[in-house]
Amino acid sequence: MSKKSFFLFLLTIGLSQTIFSYEAGRGYLRGFVIDSLSGEPISYATVVVKGTNKGSTTDGRGYFLVAGIPVGNREVIVSCVGYNTRNLNVFIKENEITQLEILLVPASIRLQELSIVGERYDRENAADLGLEKITPREMDMMPVGIENDIFKYLQTTTGVRSTGDVTSKYYVRGGGGDQNLVLLNGATVYSPFHALGIFSVVDPEMISIMEFNKGGFAPIFGGRLSSVLNIITKDGNKNEYHGSANASFLSGKLAVEGPIPNGSFIVTGRKSWYSKMLKKYLNSKEAPVSFYDFSFKANYTNPSIDKNSKFVIHGFMSEDALENENPLKEDYSIKNIVGGLNWHKVWSSPLFSVVNLSYSGFEAELFPNYSQSKPRYNKVIDISNDWDFTYMYPGGDEIAFGVQNKYLNTKLEVINLYGQKSGYNADRFDLSFYFTYKFYRYENIGLDIGIRSKLFALSKLRPFLFEPRINFTYKPNPTIAFKAAIGRYSQEIVTLSDENELISIFEPWVIIPDNISASEATHLQGGIKIYLSETFTMEMEGYYKYITNLIDINTAKYSAAQSDFRNVNGKSYGVEYLAEFQSDDFYTKLSYSLGWAFKIINEKELFPRYDSRHSLNIIAAYNIGYGWKVNSSWTFSTGMPFTPIAGFYDRLDISDPWDFYSIFGNYKSVTYWGERNSKRLPVYHRLDFGVTNKFKLFNADVSLGANIINVYNQKNIFYFNRDTGEKVYMLTFFPSLTLKVDL
Repeated sequence: MSKKSFFLFLLTIGLSQTIFSYEAGRGYLRGFVIDSLSGEPISYATVVVKGTNKGSTTDGRGYFLVAGIPVGNREVIVSCVGYNTRNLNVFIKENEITQLEILLVPASIRLQELSIVGERYDRENAADLGLEKITPREMDMMPVGIENDIFKYLQTTTGVRSTGDVTSKYYVRGGGGDQNLVLLNGATVYSPFHALGIFSVVDPEMISIMEFNKGGFAPIFGGRLSSVLNIITKDGNKNEYHGSANASFLSGKLAVEGPIPNGSFIVTGRKSWYSKMLKKYLNSKEAPVSFYDFSFKANYTNPSIDKNSKFVIHGFMSEDALENENPLKEDYSIKNIVGGLNWHKVWSSPLFSVVNLSYSGFEAELFPNYSQSKPRYNKVIDISNDWDFTYMYPGGDEIAFGVQNKYLNTKLEVINLYGQKSGYNADRFDLSFYFTYKFYRYENIGLDIGIRSKLFALSKLRPFLFEPRINFTYKPNPTIAFKAAIGRYSQEIVTLSDENELISIFEPWVIIPDNISASEATHLQGGIKIYLSETFTMEMEGYYKYITNLIDINTAKYSAAQSDFRNVNGKSYGVEYLAEFQSDDFYTKLSYSLGWAFKIINEKELFPRYDSRHSLNIIAAYNIGYGWKVNSSWTFSTGMPFTPIAGFYDRLDISDPWDFYSIFGNYKSVTYWGERNSKRLPVYHRLDFGVTNKFKLFNADVSLGANIINVYNQKNIFYFNRDTGEKVYMLTFFPSLTLKVDL
């Protein structure tokens, strides 16, 4: 941590201790809500003080804080879907903090698997437009397919698009794929994809919760223009040892968890074993891809040292290797190494802090062998140190502030067609400070107003010094809420990739070169949420996003002195609709998006590859009983843009001037392209279906699933072959089986 950031940290703490005060006749209640069987923290549990309008919701660590409670004996109601509600009698003292550890017993009900933890359990006036909170239970509502995947679930969310079945790469509200930040326990994951981008590297078995911000995200997050996916992994069972094994046609998984002195641990691993299954994704072409991922997490709390501190150490690594047996084809290697240490501290005042020290490494390399490709190498080293604090006033208002420090090194080495080696190596420091005031003192109004300031920037042509952000909620009555958000965002590290590459394996990350300006975006969005009943909600949102200084390939380059990339502008806008219904037996979710996305090049508006006008997703799940559950998902979307072939012509090849005969007869067929992304593919639609049975086998809990992708075998066009114009299709009818055993 630099001297400047440490000074800001001390200054902020000093100010907090002088300006924060207690309120006469009122006190605080705080603590943690924990699963009584596993000892895991329970996220999104509701804590309500009966007879008052005071309450709170637990965060990803199970922590809650309720301020401004009238003194005296109070009845506290703690509830969460899937758990038995608990009532406690608590005495609240004036100007003091009462701390509890609340254990909830899982409800032994037949329909527990359909229980969804949703936003309706949050603070009623939460200023949370654009935020979706996702649990493993929600991901279980979708048919698994060949492999359960978190990014496939994200693609069913409003405002999120993909370019096809063969990729998990996602695009949020008209933004590029590299504009999405993925955090794993506070550390950045630079390459979150397995198997040529088909699956996520993050195994759902290790996830506790996910928070997906698709616009208007808070000042605590920076460095990306479009979205933030914040993933928190499980702590592990604190009471007893457990193990599980999963198997699919593509890979096998193992997980072990259990107690350690004053804490717990969890270890997960996954390894591919039959890559020929990927032929279904790649138009029957061989893809000799092997991959693995491994994660661990351990937490430690020692009351004799500090009962209000929790230390977490975590690690993650993954590797993908594409090794062709044919020496005339190139090979690839892609690696992630992530690790970190988190310190969670509840202070004597109503102040909560998280200190995060993390390392994230990414490495990708292309080995040409005897192919016509040239060697390429990319490496990223990210060392981050974040100090984040949250303070709550007696009336319910909150202040969030912090200092975030980052050292970043990116290295790119390439060899051009003439055999000349070139590279780009950058070492930079980033220092940012953020401050947010959360106005929650009135039950029907929520206001988050804050700013993020970039004191030291990664890029030479840096973004604007200040990034203001506002998020607002007004709830005139219990059945309706109006929401709005506005904010500025910036990004200084990008991938150098061509969007016309349908499957891009090598996508190098670099700090924006000194001759290119950093990208900036302005988000404007508004929405309405209607609570029709306890089980039925509807949401509608509209957004407008304008981006300056996007990075684009310089198609006008004609000399070596010119840059390969240039700055262009972009914009996107649209409306989204979401409806969710949940009963004891049935769950369904319908999401619809209507959107436009443009890149503005030389004052001309062009559609990017990921622009799609209409998108509709329907998910349904039904609990039959006796351990049986069925689910299905149907997707419909209008076609993606593509650049059409206008024709072909023969070009004389004189690459070898000493070959006299080639001058007269060596012609090559060359494609003549039409206007960029001026045509669209036909509409896309697909139905997936799954059925799962859970049963007891000796001392093991067994889950056996059968799934079908593309039930009615719809032939969705992926692309037209550039050489022949032939149609290449996405996934056709594809059955698969999954098996999970818990011990």
